[in-house]
Amino acid sequence: MNISDTEVIKPLPFPDELLEEVASTYGTPVFVYDESGIIKNAKQINEAFSWSPNYVNYFAVKATPTPAILRIIHDENMGFDCSSRGELEMVSHENLLTNGIFYTSNNTPDEDYVRANNIGATINIDKFQYLYQVKEALGELPKKMAIRFNPGKEKAGNAIIGNPFESKFGDTKENVLRALNEMQKNGVLEIGLHAMVSSNEKNPEYFGDTARLLKELSIEAKNRHDINVSFINVGGGMGVNYHASENPVDVKGIGQAVRNQLDELGIQIVTENGRYVTGPNGFLLTRVTHGIVESHEPFVQIDSSINNMARLATVSAAFHHINVLGREKDERRKMHITGSMCANTDKMFKWRDLPKTLQSGDLMVVHDAGAHSRANSHNYNFRLRAGEVLINSDGTHKLIRRHETLDDIFATTKGL
Repeated sequence: MNISDTEVIKPLPFPDELLEEVASTYGTPVFVYDESGIIKNAKQINEAFSWSPNYVNYFAVKATPTPAILRIIHDENMGFDCSSRGELEMVSHENLLTNGIFYTSNNTPDEDYVRANNIGATINIDKFQYLYQVKEALGELPKKMAIRFNPGKEKAGNAIIGNPFESKFGDTKENVLRALNEMQKNGVLEIGLHAMVSSNEKNPEYFGDTARLLKELSIEAKNRHDINVSFINVGGGMGVNYHASENPVDVKGIGQAVRNQLDELGIQIVTENGRYVTGPNGFLLTRVTHGIVESHEPFVQIDSSINNMARLATVSAAFHHINVLGREKDERRKMHITGSMCANTDKMFKWRDLPKTLQSGDLMVVHDAGAHSRANSHNYNFRLRAGEVLINSDGTHKLIRRHETLDDIFATTKGL
């Protein structure tokens, strides 16, 4: 995306020397996570919603599905939002079930519903028709479950997630009410409502409006079918500041906007934020392999490729601030940053203001790479996915996922 990032230098939570040490110790490209920052952001969310009885944020596993990171989040009393069998198996394998699992899937095989139920997850169906599938798969409906509401044209979407009316997720108001009625008739004791209609949203009133729609739906369920909704999941989507010049996200304001709508119901309110917890607390370290290359357009090459941050190619508004260690005060010029993948999409960062003094071996730090980055990486062109390192609160560091090797890829076809 053609956006300049020279307006403000975005600070790093670590000294340059520590990042150089990490890069030299583990090699680049490598993802680095800030334990202190993850804990801080988790606490901010918990505090913002502490007004709700038994509040839980179910961290969206798809954002950062790394066991060591999930354990930190679990220790901050967060549960996990899972949307696939693999995510269920990860949290189960790591014994991270204590704070609850919210299973929101779609187009789900019977055996996945069975597995979710067996590990105590709350099954959140995507459509009314899936209610009968769950009943058949389990023999009966679980005692606690929910359904995802899609408000359609009642609510506008945002740039990342799109308009609810066009989404494949969730069901209409009438179908949701039918599902709630069937749940009650079939002995479900704890009935919940869920909506997820935003991504990287920072306006508190957007969340408040979602809460209003869910409140109105719960009231209609009571009036029409005498159903007492037990809990409401207002979804996730709490954003982060990818641009250095943006104001901090008002987490307390988001919590208050939701409270203004739902506190009067006196029921449990839950959320499923992932990006805000880990996004700004992860970084991609990558070294310059060739200094400035003068061609039809100037560019600099790095040892990462877009396979490590596929969102740069799939999200049109994607932007990540970049620091070049030791050169932040140098005079700048516009150029591209490219990797070594044989694909035009590997022009990772376009027309960025970078130091004119860039040389091979310089260390770049890509900000806000802690969510939907390593998780969204791939092996196109046989590019290998980067490893992950955790910098602990005391400044020590450790490898939490090794770099991928060609043997890892060949293992899927070995002997065939």
